[in-house]
Amino acid sequence: MAVTRVDGSYFIPQVQREIKQDLDKDAFLRLLVTQLANQDPTNPMDDRDFMAQMAQFSSLEQMVNMTKQLEKMAVTNQTLAVSYIGRVVAFYQDSGDPSLPGIEMAALVQAVWFDPKEGIILETDKGDIRLEQVIGVA
Repeated sequence: MAVTRVDGSYFIPQVQREIKQDLDKDAFLRLLVTQLANQDPTNPMDDRDFMAQMAQFSSLEQMVNMTKQLEKMAVTNQTLAVSYIGRVVAFYQDSGDPSLPGIEMAALVQAVWFDPKEGIILETDKGDIRLEQVIGVA
């Protein structure tokens, strides 16, 4: 879009573009289509190469979908953990001896913490426990 100045010269505004650092599935598909459109007609792309790239595209799409589902599950687990505040949970406490099974205990949940390394931590009147240890709620 050119803009005419008062003195008759033209001014073309600079358009800022955000440069993506990651290739997403749309970029991969655009790259593949561009590659097909610009291939040498005397030496077309080998079918095996094309199939390999399509398989990579399919794998990429499945990984993106799986990541989205895992993110949804994480939010669901956080919501579930918050709903335990003020309730009694049953859980297995490690016995300390690998040859013995865990000890079943119950505790009142007082708070919930979201630790990036440990996961979801329930603060109880008997100490902190991980959400994965919970076997029941009362």
